[in-house]
Amino acid sequence: MRPVKRALAAAIAGAALAGVAAAAAPAATITVGTPCARYVPGLAGEQWIPVTGSGFTPNTNPAFSSVDLNYDNGDLGAFTPLAVDGSFGTNVFMPSDFISSSSGRTKTYTLIATDRQTPGLTATAPVTLVRAGADVKPARVRRNLRRKVRWSVYGAPTGARIYAHWIFKGRRYATRGLGSAKGACGIASKKQPFLPVAARSGTWKVYLTPGKRFVRRQALFRLDLSVFRSLSSRASAARLR
Repeated sequence: MRPVKRALAAAIAGAALAGVAAAAAPAATITVGTPCARYVPGLAGEQWIPVTGSGFTPNTNPAFSSVDLNYDNGDLGAFTPLAVDGSFGTNVFMPSDFISSSSGRTKTYTLIATDRQTPGLTATAPVTLVRAGADVKPARVRRNLRRKVRWSVYGAPTGARIYAHWIFKGRRYATRGLGSAKGACGIASKKQPFLPVAARSGTWKVYLTPGKRFVRRQALFRLDLSVFRSLSSRASAARLR
């Protein structure tokens, strides 16, 4: 083989081997341990969203943080050391702007893991959060207290059948179903009367439970309704407290 041809063949072979090596190089990945993280105010300052990763730089010093975990809005999620094989398991904070109710009931962010040891080595994963709780829209009615409004529950156990129980001074007067909690974030929503029974002035407590049987300590959430006599119309009115 002529020298030029031999050199060309060697170059082609070298390029092919480099391609095989690049293809064989493991890609870093991260996985969020829950498809929808349930947030309540008590978790605002806690690292509570589980995240695992693999394919990062192996054999790093376990005494130092080798991976930064940040959200696409710039918030720090966590930083973590790596195991010998380049993997990790940790919990991350939620994005700080989700603490505000103006962020809505559900929101999805992108979590970015950056390897400090190997420039350019990153991995991403979506993180979806739900603000656990319940609400009523509209939150105020006049005269027609039996008007149908939208009752919604967020962050319930997925698949659970949700019921609302209207309690006044310790006595249950009505129970209505809101359907099954759907999706990873456990959302149930249905139109039901604001107050399905005769009005009594005072505070009504509406408990939301996973199942038709009412057990107070098993309730997921509670909403308080104020029923009062309107002086202008001399008719009952009600609002969510």
